[in-house]
Amino acid sequence: MHGFLFLAGAMAGILNTVGLVPYVRDIFRHKTKPERAMWWIYAALFGLLFAAQMQAGARWLLLVTAAYILSTAVIAVLSLRYGYGTFHRRDVISLAIAALGLVMWLLTDKPLAAIAVVIVVDFAGFWLTLVKTWHAPHSETLVSWQLSFVGAILSIFSVGTWKFAVIVYPVYAILGNGFLVWLIMYRRTKIAVDPVDF
Repeated sequence: MHGFLFLAGAMAGILNTVGLVPYVRDIFRHKTKPERAMWWIYAALFGLLFAAQMQAGARWLLLVTAAYILSTAVIAVLSLRYGYGTFHRRDVISLAIAALGLVMWLLTDKPLAAIAVVIVVDFAGFWLTLVKTWHAPHSETLVSWQLSFVGAILSIFSVGTWKFAVIVYPVYAILGNGFLVWLIMYRRTKIAVDPVDF
């Protein structure tokens, strides 16, 4: 059983990391334009998520979260030069909420509180990418999100426990990545070329 959990976690982490390659390639080709604020928010959040999941009892699922940390950190750095958007008050508020979640976790010793805040703030950042993708569906690398979606599905099989605090983020990741994959594919049937000033 432990071998299967490890394999599922490792495969999910590998798929997420492999998905980083075409994403970075398209960034350098100026085809993909990552939303700056979202990726910096993600980079901070996944560090918090890793620590909270560890305390909640996650094991091989941590391989997936570690892959998230690597991917988001790389893209966040690249977004400074090649990205889209700037930090707004809503982004500062999102980071402040994440910090509040960390404080709540430290005071209550309940990792679910931190994970809940991660999901709320994650969606606030993810919303920026959804809006951008609606207007400019070619500005995201479809295959990277498809791999991330499959990786999120695999991550469910690496959990090893059905504790709500452990499984809630993988379920959220499946829903979010799946919706973004659909949105990219749908909007590309409506928009052949992204607008210049998105």
